[in-house]
Amino acid sequence: MEIKPNNSFPSIVDLDDYLIKHNSNLVWLLVATILSCGWIIYLTYYNSRNIGLVLTLIINRLYKNGYIHIGSFSFSVLSGKVMFRDVYYINEDMSIRIQDGFLIFRWWKMYNPKQKQHDPKAETRLYVTVNGFEFHVYNRTDLYTRLQETFGLEPTLIPPRQDEDKARDEQNKTLDSVHIKAESQDPSSSWRSLIPVIKVNISTGRVAFGNHHLPQTLCMNFDDAFLTYATKPPSSHLDQFMHIVKGSLENVRVMLVPSPRYLGLQNDEPPRLMGEGFVVMQSNDVDIYYYQDEPGLFVFGSESFIYFFVQFLACYKSTHT
Repeated sequence: MEIKPNNSFPSIVDLDDYLIKHNSNLVWLLVATILSCGWIIYLTYYNSRNIGLVLTLIINRLYKNGYIHIGSFSFSVLSGKVMFRDVYYINEDMSIRIQDGFLIFRWWKMYNPKQKQHDPKAETRLYVTVNGFEFHVYNRTDLYTRLQETFGLEPTLIPPRQDEDKARDEQNKTLDSVHIKAESQDPSSSWRSLIPVIKVNISTGRVAFGNHHLPQTLCMNFDDAFLTYATKPPSSHLDQFMHIVKGSLENVRVMLVPSPRYLGLQNDEPPRLMGEGFVVMQSNDVDIYYYQDEPGLFVFGSESFIYFFVQFLACYKSTHT
């Protein structure tokens, strides 16, 4: 007499016989529905987080001068939209944190490579919207290192740099000084011809300067910021182009806030606090106009010497007349 083993799980043959005897279409419909619901839940709640985790690991493996974290990341090719959440960058000097935001690249707009490269009135192709922006500067290690090396002081706050790192930095600076080139005059050779104007909207921002070694931290809070970045031809023919940032801030407040974890002595009497801190300046609307020329490469020669000599004579004549 043959005794069949008692298996708790049915075999593939038993499962096939069961589907043949019963209505298999209903079973497969139920399985497909469950798998589809699981896939939709994964795409909705977990896919962007997994992509952010992978990007965080890859970026931090390649970039060694700080830590970059991306909580979630998703994109849509059809709408040209990139969404991100819980993004922050931290190094030994500053930190940048973004709660969430998105950017829209209008790739469907017609691209004309022959258009003006620095046209502040060009059509906007890139929009950036950020919610919960924080920028905190708490150290200046490069400046402290240069001061210690200049005055021959022993490095106390900053560990000494290795000789190999110094030699590598000097070599890079030498190579950069040799390979400096002015920006090409061909409009199609720069990314500014593709993205001539960038608009940035920030909701609830904060900028802070200070650390726990100082009794007070300077903070600037604002509710909304509308900024526009563009470039235009430089004011001098020796420069490459001019950066332009225009915008407005709403409900701006500049305050001196007591630094957390400060254990030092208060030599001066602290200012009178009102709420979070002492209000230095407050305004409902602030307009921003920022201009900066991008310097170009100036070749020293006989013509340049004559040019500077003529400019010097003109300035000397204007100041002594």
